[in-house]
Amino acid sequence: MLLISVILPCYNTEDLIGYAIESILKQSTKNIELIVVDDASSDNSLKIIRSFQDDRIKVLQLNVNSGYPTAMNAGIAVAQGKYIARMDADDVCLPTRLEEQLKALELHPKAAFCGLNRYRITPGNKLYCDRNLPNEKYKLETWENLINNQRLFTDPSVMVEKEKVLAVGGYRTFQRSGMDVDLWLRLMEHFGPCVTITTPLFGKRLEPGSLIFKPETTLINQVPRVLAQQRKQSGSDAIARGEKIDLKAWLKMGLLTPTDARNKRSLFVGTAVACASFMDWRGFRIYFYHAWRFSTTIKDKITLLLELGSKLIKRIRYNPYKEFSI
Repeated sequence: MLLISVILPCYNTEDLIGYAIESILKQSTKNIELIVVDDASSDNSLKIIRSFQDDRIKVLQLNVNSGYPTAMNAGIAVAQGKYIARMDADDVCLPTRLEEQLKALELHPKAAFCGLNRYRITPGNKLYCDRNLPNEKYKLETWENLINNQRLFTDPSVMVEKEKVLAVGGYRTFQRSGMDVDLWLRLMEHFGPCVTITTPLFGKRLEPGSLIFKPETTLINQVPRVLAQQRKQSGSDAIARGEKIDLKAWLKMGLLTPTDARNKRSLFVGTAVACASFMDWRGFRIYFYHAWRFSTTIKDKITLLLELGSKLIKRIRYNPYKEFSI
């Protein structure tokens, strides 16, 4: 059996998927298979994938765009490795990523899975990470850490035993966003804390078109945590009971925290400031433009400029991030 099956869902990422594939093929651990699941892309993604001449690559094509949870399940179904490693098509990882995760899981055999700290990549290809990194190489992160969004690991960096994923039923597909968190929480409920490597070995791109920057995502991403709380209280959740998730009803019941354009605008402003602090003016322009789009009135635009100025001043006084070199 192959040791590690890396599963990489892909949908219309022709500009970036080549970098993701290269970063996996250059791993120090060679006993891998890379399963690229093309989720019915309409661009040249598939052509770029097939341009790599490496017998470790397997390509699955989905006829209908169904979202990454369905794509992940398709990859898991054919994976031959003992371990499943997540990968996103617009990200990259350092050459020792898989090797270090294997070591971590060998040292912590009771861990639910292994995740990685990340460094960020701006649109202008500037790299940065948190200024204050933990002193210890490994950190155990709990169900409570994930519920409260106080975790260090990033979702697409996870490595987990295939048997554990199958034991909890794999990815659930009731929505397209937040399904990593849904799976991680269920794994933790069955197998305990995860082990996180605090060294940034995973490069997460700041892409304004990604799901995280869409207005509805903030609301949808709360759903897995609500379901986890339901399981904690009663042993099952709405999905297991066959109930339909009604976001409006859950909002009225206070199960979800409402969000609006101001929240999303602040996210764009914060990212624009991060780009500016590392002199990535291309990234700054991109994110400032998106923040401006969320400012529909004169009052909103003035508020935006004041918020931008305030955050820039704070960043000059203290930058919580530092440059990252590889």
